[in-house]
Amino acid sequence: MIELYLSKNQNEGLAAYGKYYPRVSYKQTMNIHDMAKHMAEHNTPFSEGTIEGILRDFVRCTREQTLMGNTVKVDDLAIFKVSVIGNGSILLYDPDTDKTISASIGTIGKNDKTGPAVQSLKLLAQATGEYTRDELNKVAKLAWTDKAAAEIAAAKAAAIGGGSNGGGSNSGNSGSSSGSQDSGNSGNSGSQAETVAAPTISGETPFDESTQVTISGPDGAEIRYTVDGSAPTAESQLYSEAFTLTDTVLVKAIAIKNGVSSEVASKTFTKNGSGDNGGGFDTGS
Repeated sequence: MIELYLSKNQNEGLAAYGKYYPRVSYKQTMNIHDMAKHMAEHNTPFSEGTIEGILRDFVRCTREQTLMGNTVKVDDLAIFKVSVIGNGSILLYDPDTDKTISASIGTIGKNDKTGPAVQSLKLLAQATGEYTRDELNKVAKLAWTDKAAAEIAAAKAAAIGGGSNGGGSNSGNSGSSSGSQDSGNSGNSGSQAETVAAPTISGETPFDESTQVTISGPDGAEIRYTVDGSAPTAESQLYSEAFTLTDTVLVKAIAIKNGVSSEVASKTFTKNGSGDNGGGFDTGS
């Protein structure tokens, strides 16, 4: 069962502004150890440790093969391959600096006409077999989270004149709650003697090929963030430096200082030609 929550688009520059979009509420992250334990519980003669070892070897070999320029197809899952984010080089050879475009990773200076061809590498995973969109659509079961169901019920009650107090209040809060802050974190920070300011998420949006995302917060605070639409926690990815996005992604972040979490800051980075939150993997057929 896949549970969905609602996010209201807050970008006034987009046609999608003001519209509600569903997002997946991810329950947990299963690492290799968790998957090995789960697989061992099925009817298999292999131990949990044996399965984990095989999975780790597979990951290492997949990395090795993709970095050799091969694609790795896992039937009924995905085709893995390494791609590049390219720099725009004006010239193949610049006689003024005696530089040619190079098959290397780096940046081209502001006043340079040529240089490294590649800005960075990226991993692509294209769905195949039973994981293509058409196949997933056939078997997926969807439901609203309790919070989303309550927001929908409140909106309905307000529209038909029932539950005027609770309906109007909940409906009015639904956009800011799902789009810009997490009510649970907000409540926790409010109950503390100390409050922490929410971080600021910066970067170009909409963008063409890629955009750099930076996150800043209060002095002495650590920043935790997510790029899958889920609310960040103290266990989420630790922000240490700017990162690159190449697809439409909803970034959320919190600042944590002395054990106190800020409200959740969020910003949608939209790739031109993409009207919605596409995420990281390509699940096309």
